[in-house]
Amino acid sequence: MKHVFAFALAATTAAALFMTGCGNSSSTTATTAAAAGSEAAKDDAKETEAAKKGGITIKYSTWASDGEAAYEGMKKFKELVEAGSNGEIVVDLYPSNQAGSTNEQVEQVSMNQLQMMSSGDPGVAELEYLCLPYLFDNLDQYTEFMETDLGKSYIQKSVDERNCKIIDTLPRSPRIISSNIEINSLADMKNMKIRVPERDYYVETFKALGTNPTPMDMGEVYSAMQTGVVDGQENPIETIVSYGFQNVNKYLVMSNHIVKPAFVMINNDFFNSLSEENQKLILDASTQAREYATEYMETAMEKDRQTCVDAGMIVCEPNLDEFVEATQSVRDTLGVKVWGEEGYAEIKKIAGK
Repeated sequence: MKHVFAFALAATTAAALFMTGCGNSSSTTATTAAAAGSEAAKDDAKETEAAKKGGITIKYSTWASDGEAAYEGMKKFKELVEAGSNGEIVVDLYPSNQAGSTNEQVEQVSMNQLQMMSSGDPGVAELEYLCLPYLFDNLDQYTEFMETDLGKSYIQKSVDERNCKIIDTLPRSPRIISSNIEINSLADMKNMKIRVPERDYYVETFKALGTNPTPMDMGEVYSAMQTGVVDGQENPIETIVSYGFQNVNKYLVMSNHIVKPAFVMINNDFFNSLSEENQKLILDASTQAREYATEYMETAMEKDRQTCVDAGMIVCEPNLDEFVEATQSVRDTLGVKVWGEEGYAEIKKIAGK
């Protein structure tokens, strides 16, 4: 491993607090840090108490932070598991990449140094690429696919290759665009410079939409939009608000080009070591957490949209039919590449419902 867990936790906590502070006052950052420290102290005390009783501790990490639906779902999971086990199981949460990068978290879950994590990157291409542009248009389709024989085979692939069992999902809102150029049609996007993550399906999607996609680390995006290095970026609305992009962008474009959840993973050996009763508790709590977070997200999306409007952003709602048509080749090319003709055909049946 690149880092000892405690070192990674301390270092990335500081970085996460810095990023959270972008666009906010230093007092807000200090309050966040104090709250995080208080919660960590409470968790440490509970973990110590659980250890004295011969109990079980689940360290559960994520990129998400307070207010994001995925993390609110994790907090609900913690509540349900601790209550349902009568304190036998303590769940410690590590938001905002406190436990390291996504790859570092996956490594720690595979080695049982972390027991659980949630991430938009499940580490299995056949599951990750379900987020091809305008393929799945709701999160229930992910759940349906994961319950098919083909979906289960990819979950087993994660177990075989990384010792990580994918047990559920948590919601994220659809990915949209924040921009300094008004977008009311596909023609408006021609030659725009849009920041995208370094994944081929993001790059190819925005090429198909007529833009010049620009892969860039998220930490550089705020200043890049301030200085005109890029014209805009794409993310779920909760991320747009979390990073304060409403303060440097003029337009919020409801493109809904990618629907992508967070995948919930647990160390397979750890899961198998639990009693059947506790395994059921974790699975049931995961389902209830997803349902809770989905309801939370609907309300949170409206609040985040209002936050953007209050900051002076103008909401654009283009007709998406031409966006869907323009990205057909991306779906077909990458879909066949990842799943083969038969697999892609099976997935399209679910997508078409």
